[in-house]
Formats: sequence, structure tokens, C-alpha cells
Amino acid sequence: MSLLESTSSVTTALMAGFALFVVYIRMKGWLESNVPIFYYVSLGAYMRAIDGRVPFWLTCTGFALGLMLRFEFMNTAFTSTVKFLEIGVLMVIVYLSIAMILS
Repeated sequence: MSLLESTSSVTTALMAGFALFVVYIRMKGWLESNVPIFYYVSLGAYMRAIDGRVPFWLTCTGFALGLMLRFEFMNTAFTSTVKFLEIGVLMVIVYLSIAMILS
């Protein structure tokens, strides 16, 4: 069976690419963007639908960190810490998504 033969593999690759786009958004400093929120909601629904390897708690953690970044009252050190943690969560999601495709 080819790597991209099944539709779930293609969709999982698209979700991993979307996660990398969210990392790009965070690196650019666009904290008020709604794209990460759409990503986490769609990732949670997709992983529930296919019984994927990305745990639901990891998706919820990234979602909570993404929502925290939308608050404007945080100082720069705390904002940088939350951004670093969210990027770490996104990298774990990308790793687990690629592992799903390759297995």
C-alpha cells in the first residue's frame, strides 16, 4: 500500500501541513488570528472521526494555549512562554501525524 493511497493519509498530511502553518502564524506574531482556533477544532473532530494517534488531551492543551494568546493583558515574557509551549504542542502533533501516515 502506497503512503498516500488512502484518503485518511492525505487528510492527515494536510492537517500536519496546517499545523506547520499555525507555527508560521505564531512565529510571525499574529496573536489575534482565528486560524489556530479553527485548526484545533478541526483537528479534534478529525482525530475523533478516524481514531487517530493524536490524543484528545493534547489537542485540548494546544487549544487552551491558543486561546490564552488571544488575551492582550499578558506581559511579553509570559506571552513568549505560552507561544513556545504551543509551538512545542504543535510539533508533537506534527510528529504523531507523520507517524500515523508512515505506519
